[in-house]
Amino acid sequence: MLKTGAVQRCVADILAKAKEFREAFGAEPQARSLEWAALQVERALRDESERLLTLAQAAELSGYHPDSLARMVRDGQIPDLRPPNSKGMIRIRRGDLPIKPGRPHTPDADVRELASRLLKRGKEGRYGHP
Repeated sequence: MLKTGAVQRCVADILAKAKEFREAFGAEPQARSLEWAALQVERALRDESERLLTLAQAAELSGYHPDSLARMVRDGQIPDLRPPNSKGMIRIRRGDLPIKPGRPHTPDADVRELASRLLKRGKEGRYGHP
């Protein structure tokens, strides 16, 4: 799987080529086609990051046991996307999914996990103390 950073650079390259086609050659239809393709890739990345997973699906992707993921949800380490007061199945957004060390990872999940940790650290203090 491609890392998101590599995909973002590829999208930027496609958009730069569209600009070149437009400005250097006056090739408006070709430039618009490239811009459309770049937009489709960006949407696919965003949609995949927002996809909701069951515990079993999340465990398969992350390398964590479903019970470990459920504990992380209960402890507030992973957002629980069930409706409030629901006793239904836990749902985890793919972009929030932690990836076990040594496994292929989704960079979006890493960025969100880091941001969440930094926010929590800012509220608790440097070593988890108020």
